[in-house]
Amino acid sequence: MDKKVIIISPNPSSLYTTSVCELLMRHGIQIQAVFVKKFSLNRFKDEFSRDGVKLLKKIWKKLVLRNRAYQDDEKDNILNFRKKHKISLSNISELEKHGVDVFSVDNLNSQFVESKFQSYNTDLVVFTGGGLIRENILKFSGAGIINCHMGILPMYRGMDVIEWAVLNEDFDNIGVTLHFMEKGVDTGDILKIRKVPLKERDTIKNIRTRFEPVMVEELVAVVFDFLNHKIKPVKQEIIDGKQFFVISNPLLEKCKVKLANRLK
Repeated sequence: MDKKVIIISPNPSSLYTTSVCELLMRHGIQIQAVFVKKFSLNRFKDEFSRDGVKLLKKIWKKLVLRNRAYQDDEKDNILNFRKKHKISLSNISELEKHGVDVFSVDNLNSQFVESKFQSYNTDLVVFTGGGLIRENILKFSGAGIINCHMGILPMYRGMDVIEWAVLNEDFDNIGVTLHFMEKGVDTGDILKIRKVPLKERDTIKNIRTRFEPVMVEELVAVVFDFLNHKIKPVKQEIIDGKQFFVISNPLLEKCKVKLANRLK
């Protein structure tokens, strides 16, 4: 398969990114380059202003605990997914031995990144995290930038959309959406929606844990299908949904109660 992609990554040891990369290569898709967003003081300030204390928990899980963040009783987690699929890639830097260019950058929307995107003339860009991507990068991304959103579009755009769906008692609209990124937040054309049913004794935490391997699986499948012309984007209308923001602690507690009541 003579198709080329660029990867955007939130950190060099992301289980999500490394899983996606290895599986894409197994599908015969050439990864031209990976752009990894550096963890800097400016990045911390920007993300803390948006996420607050949740950012500290995320850093602790993703960068400190890493594999130890997953409990033995959580069967449907990304570690078991990697074991099942024999995924060994653990750091983006390992891709360099496969001829992949790896760049660590402060700003994914910089002139440097823009010029590199122009030079690669890629077929597609695959987003696995790192923040908003601006129009100067979007226009040099081949067919576009594909993202897997942890929510059902167009109804649930933005942040904490699992929690907001539960708070709205909209239990049939929990899942992931594969879509193209654009200058609006989660407003780009939709490629696929996969709803994820609740399980007995679910909590918000283990729903999110179960979503991680689903997102890897669906992102790889949709990239492959799109590059093989087996899937077509569907435009979403702005008026069909709304953007949600970080949920407050009082509303989060109400969300947990509603989820528990639903699963009684």
